[in-house]
Amino acid sequence: MLPRLLSLPWPAIFSTLITCQPALARATPPALDIASDPLLAGCVAADGGPPVRGTPLVLPAMAATSTSTAFQASYSRGDWSGHFERYAVQAGSVTSLTASTPQWDAGAILTGAAGRAPRPAPLARNIYTAIVQPDGALTTVPFAWDAISDAQRALLDRTPSTSVRSRPDGMGPQRLDYLRGVRALEGSVFRSRSSVLGDAVNSTPVYVGAAPALERGVAYADFYARSKTRRPAIYLGANDGMLHAFDAADGGELFAYVPDALFGKLNRLTSPAYVHTAYVDGPASAGEAHANSAWKTVLVSAMGGGAQGVFALDVTDPLHFDASGALWEFTDRDDPMMGNVTTRPQIARVRTGGGGSGGSGAAVLRDVAVVASGLNNYAADGHANASGNGALFLLALDKPPSQPWRLNDNYFRLITPIADPMRANGLSAPALAVDAEGVLRYAYAGDLQGNLWRFDLTGNAPWPGAVGPGPTKTPLFVARDASGARQAIAQQPRLVYATGGGYLILFGTGRMVEAADRLPTHNAPQSYYAILDTLADPPQLVSGRGELTPRSLSGADDAAALTLTGADLPAGSKGWYVDFLHAGTTGERSLDSGVLANGQLVFNTVLPGSSPCVATRSRTYALDALTGLPSMLMTAAAGDGDARVTGRLAPDYAIRPIVLRLPGVTMAGGTAPAIVPSASPATTTRTVAITIFSTVGDAPVRSAGGLSVAAPTGRLSWREVVNWRELHAAARR
Repeated sequence: MLPRLLSLPWPAIFSTLITCQPALARATPPALDIASDPLLAGCVAADGGPPVRGTPLVLPAMAATSTSTAFQASYSRGDWSGHFERYAVQAGSVTSLTASTPQWDAGAILTGAAGRAPRPAPLARNIYTAIVQPDGALTTVPFAWDAISDAQRALLDRTPSTSVRSRPDGMGPQRLDYLRGVRALEGSVFRSRSSVLGDAVNSTPVYVGAAPALERGVAYADFYARSKTRRPAIYLGANDGMLHAFDAADGGELFAYVPDALFGKLNRLTSPAYVHTAYVDGPASAGEAHANSAWKTVLVSAMGGGAQGVFALDVTDPLHFDASGALWEFTDRDDPMMGNVTTRPQIARVRTGGGGSGGSGAAVLRDVAVVASGLNNYAADGHANASGNGALFLLALDKPPSQPWRLNDNYFRLITPIADPMRANGLSAPALAVDAEGVLRYAYAGDLQGNLWRFDLTGNAPWPGAVGPGPTKTPLFVARDASGARQAIAQQPRLVYATGGGYLILFGTGRMVEAADRLPTHNAPQSYYAILDTLADPPQLVSGRGELTPRSLSGADDAAALTLTGADLPAGSKGWYVDFLHAGTTGERSLDSGVLANGQLVFNTVLPGSSPCVATRSRTYALDALTGLPSMLMTAAAGDGDARVTGRLAPDYAIRPIVLRLPGVTMAGGTAPAIVPSASPATTTRTVAITIFSTVGDAPVRSAGGLSVAAPTGRLSWREVVNWRELHAAARR
């Protein structure tokens, strides 16, 4: 090659040398093999084994003597059939939690049975999809053969295969009917199902009743008044390719939506040789937004491993989801930095102009979906971001469906640089800090490389300095174990106000994304952190563990509970941390966000079995959020309230805990009242139950103990409890 190069002009030689050096190109991080099967539910028996339960949604009781209402999906791994049930939960004491028999099962209603027809009938179901143009403009259409596009029909009219050699087979109309619930060809041409409803592995239920009472002007007041009479609905994404809306009272399906982004693999659902696949397999959230000159209730859903992107629906009136129901879909076709979103999208209000800080006049506010880029945005799928950088997206909810996506116009992108291109990367959902008017000011998110990022949104769009000044962005903190190895942050952090001002950002480390993550060879030390952001300008970065105050766990690996000790926080401490005990051996890690109850932090960790058929265990921790020292956990045994004890061991995988109020605490020594005046007249002590919803087994709910939380007494300030009557009525139905 050298003689040929020497015969070229110098500029050509220089250009050729540059383009012929692949070693100088930036490496692309390794893609993650996102598991569609539940990794922590044990091995699969020939018949699928016991049903596996998903993350529940609980409407807490409005009074300590009332029952709470739970909605929870479950599924069988034998044929991946799904169920979705509503039941009541009564918290009687620290260890007495009871769940009623299901009040309804949406899967059974949708499927029907002997002597009971499916409700609604398959061809009468209100199912919709969208025809999406290459620029992102879309039109909502019925999910019917004569309404979908030619391109969508072509994708359905193919043999179920993951191969590009899949050929048209003339079964497209029948395949669409199958997806609607027609079962005539099951067991012969198409796959058999025991339930028309698909499984829900990683999706989360979302309840929408009346809108919250907010001070947003006359138009919002009218909208709020109308919303109080709408049909309460519960929404659930499933791996049948749909986001379902169910009547919260009776479990009947109100409508369903099939994202256009999933059409390329819908045909696989009919295959008799079906291999479980993710579809609408991500979390969702709902909220109010001013969109297209009117107030609406909007639902934004991730698709998890199903597709790279999110979609937004107008769910203002679930009985009339029709031609304007789909607001938009946003995928890696619209921006290659969008990946598989596995953490919760959120709805927030941001300032895009005016209001000082470089603007003038009144602040211009806009409602957006806040979405982290997620996993694998660099995977070679034809729409890849080769850099491996992460991004926080702010997607305008007022974008007209017919309008194309335009960067810094109807969506904004805040980039977080990758630290190590040889490691997988992915940004998780942020914790949001808003001001008194509900306008977003700061966001805090972690990534798989251990970076904790702060996004400063106090200025105006497009927030060029949100991740830090200049081209080199620096994280607020990097999570590293004692040896300096980076620790993945795969959960949404939690925020509390710090004592001297600013915020404490609370999060645990560890991941469970691909099957290899549960292997003992992938075990590594993991921790829980509280990181201080003083809100100083410029930001005061936390350089490492040396600026944090350690807490120490002790006990045996299989101990029923652990002892946690630590000194008081010294002046100048920038937070605290605790290393999970022997995590390099046990594999203990923190996957789900904790919950906060009057300054107390409660979170679960997972200890994977050494193989899929060895039971996964978990521990429940209750700590003071500000100090990292243990809270008082109580059980039925007299004298078991030891302020040093935490990390109670459970024999199975426990997802995020839920805190429920108790009418009284039954201990061996008697019953304590629910509200006990403390030594200080300014506070009272309430007892709550730490509720664990099981993922496998016959009992859906159990207690992990009780927790005493201090709360102010007396009328210190007024705060309206948003639509409490509607929630209370829903819980009593």
